[in-house]
Amino acid sequence: MAIIAEILLADRTLPLVGLASSMPSNNVPISNIIPLEDGRLLVEVTVADNWRKAFEQSVDTQPEIVDAIEIGRTAEGWFYRLTIDDESGLVASHDHEMFRGVLMNATVTDEGLRHQKVFSDYDALDTYRDLCAAHDISFDLLNIAADPENPGEPDQFGLTEKQYQAISIAFTQGYYDSPRTLSTQDLANELGISGPSASDLLRRAEKQLISQTLGPMLAVNPRAQ
Repeated sequence: MAIIAEILLADRTLPLVGLASSMPSNNVPISNIIPLEDGRLLVEVTVADNWRKAFEQSVDTQPEIVDAIEIGRTAEGWFYRLTIDDESGLVASHDHEMFRGVLMNATVTDEGLRHQKVFSDYDALDTYRDLCAAHDISFDLLNIAADPENPGEPDQFGLTEKQYQAISIAFTQGYYDSPRTLSTQDLANELGISGPSASDLLRRAEKQLISQTLGPMLAVNPRAQ
């Protein structure tokens, strides 16, 4: 089952973050990212009419931008194709031979890269997260939807808002990693609650997720119990 995930790679060393920081909007919308064989990136961006001058001035000050070609004007603004040197590992973390995923949209901000991807399944999403971790790129899962027809509606799997928030933070910040990089108390601090309350939230969320995934199968096949 295909899923849509909204993800923030909060890393100011990623390509074009410096460019986004210098723009009046503090962002640069991206329509496509194409890894090249030499390790560089071909990035297609759109710039609003009133920010075009600032964009062209800023491009010349960004050392990672090897080449910038103006393609022309579209209904959304001016279209440019940038060739970029990438030393951040972004190319390797987006190796689609390692997972099945398609970029829907992306924006570089002064924080990093915020984007939506369609993944073939949850394993593909997990593989992408692991690739980012392997290249020391911060991964923050902002939203996830199991219905590609309604990507704006998060799939909470029957969890309450607090349970969903707790387990999302636990998953993205390493509570389930080995070795664990987020403690129960760290999670509690993030949520602004006590350690026992955080532990109880996770326990209830995990129970709900297990009932959602294994419950139907056990109902059909009692022997599996």
